[in-house]
Amino acid sequence: MIALSTSFSCELWYDLLMRRITIKEGPVVFLKDLLAMEIFAVVVLFAASFVENYEMLYKGLSFDHYLRYEIFILVASFLFQFLYFTALFLNWYFSYCEIGEREVVKKSGIFFRRRKSVSLADIVSVETYQSPLDRLMRHATIILEHKSGRLTKIRNVSGYAEYLHIIKRTVEELGGQALSIDGKALIELGEGAKVEFKETLRYDIRKKMVNKDLEKVIIKSIVGFLNADGGIIFIGVTDEGVPTGLTDDYATLPKKNRDGFENHLTMLIKTMIGLPFAKHISIEFQEISDKEVCVIGVGRGHKPAYLQNGDRKEEFFVRVGNSTQPFMMSEAEEHIKTRFG
Repeated sequence: MIALSTSFSCELWYDLLMRRITIKEGPVVFLKDLLAMEIFAVVVLFAASFVENYEMLYKGLSFDHYLRYEIFILVASFLFQFLYFTALFLNWYFSYCEIGEREVVKKSGIFFRRRKSVSLADIVSVETYQSPLDRLMRHATIILEHKSGRLTKIRNVSGYAEYLHIIKRTVEELGGQALSIDGKALIELGEGAKVEFKETLRYDIRKKMVNKDLEKVIIKSIVGFLNADGGIIFIGVTDEGVPTGLTDDYATLPKKNRDGFENHLTMLIKTMIGLPFAKHISIEFQEISDKEVCVIGVGRGHKPAYLQNGDRKEEFFVRVGNSTQPFMMSEAEEHIKTRFG
């Protein structure tokens, strides 16, 4: 299990859990490539000047009647530099790295995309290097050393400390089955597009009794996350982000502890969503502010998920912004076509 510290950027963790983290190499990479190209162009043009008298060749073709040779050189030089400047910029702009759960992928190329995958299981060390300019810009180059001794470099990275932390922890804990959620840090961020708080699973605080409609609300939220980009649900936390614990819910169950709670929640997921979706859902318990809280991690579903009602009707929900919305049939068809097509 990968435990993340509270100082770690939770937005980055969201992306790693739900899809991938994108790392963009900094502008210094583009400037270095540009400088190298300028030097190469100067050397080539200087060498070419000894091969042929291009001014005489130009005038011999009578082009000087339309455009003086000096002006032609200025225009040609401008166009040449503009074209390779643009090509280098676009190549830099469309090049980036992605950190997944098991690999780092470098993607580059403008028209013909190139993909270079690096298995994190093959990495033996993760280090950083900072040039004086990097230190000034607070950037660094992340260096991945393979078992073969080969190096993979992600150059001039802004916010490198967080990415370094992710890669190191993933390499160290690659044998683990799942990411451990830093509940306290996520709760401090508050509810949002990928985080939702629920005070109880089934105990109605106002009515002081079991309310199975509350169970349906939580399952609805899970369905909404499955049909969107995933998310995290905390049970035992108020809307204001105050941990209240699971004691009231425990008291309503035959087995009045976390095992009984997890078994009941798992049964709800299987009966109201379906067993095939269980692989996208993780359940764990954490002590936060001396209160036991249930943390449900929901990944992106592999196919459309529906809430199964007791009357055999199916409802379709999608997480939109910071709420879970019901979709009508026409909306559901369009979303399914876009999201799963």
